[in-house]
Amino acid sequence: MEQDLKTGKKKKACERLRNLINEYPDDLSLREKLARIYYDSGFKDEAGKFWILSEPQNFEMKEAVEIYRSSLSNSGNAMLKDIVFRGDKNKLPGYTLNIIQELEADSLKKTRHIPDFKRKTRAKGSYTEDKSSFISTIGFYLLIGAVILIPVLGCIKFFELISSLFSN
Repeated sequence: MEQDLKTGKKKKACERLRNLINEYPDDLSLREKLARIYYDSGFKDEAGKFWILSEPQNFEMKEAVEIYRSSLSNSGNAMLKDIVFRGDKNKLPGYTLNIIQELEADSLKKTRHIPDFKRKTRAKGSYTEDKSSFISTIGFYLLIGAVILIPVLGCIKFFELISSLFSN
């Protein structure tokens, strides 16, 4: 990611950081790095999206978070759906936990629902092709073959019967 930034590949660096955030949702420093890239690129609202869970360290962070909040009409529900925090809330620092609880309370008050995102658990390299789909595919082709073959065999037997009747 650092190499991508040095070579001017900000989009690639952002993609890598987003993947890391999905893999390590409890590491708020990844969100802060991504927010910095967005802020430096002029996308203050997107920077605010990733800085909202961090305690503001400077005016830039405060400004970006305010722009982000107003872009979503200060809707706790909309912000929770947008930031998609999949980490363990018990591991969060007090400031971040308070922000999430504030957003959840607003969401519950206005929509009677709190969006909840489960941690992604698929392990790398554990993908296996569904064998039942392979068997069902073979069964489908056998059925199609039978539908075509039965009338053809029926016609052949019919012609054999007709020819045997007239050959005597």
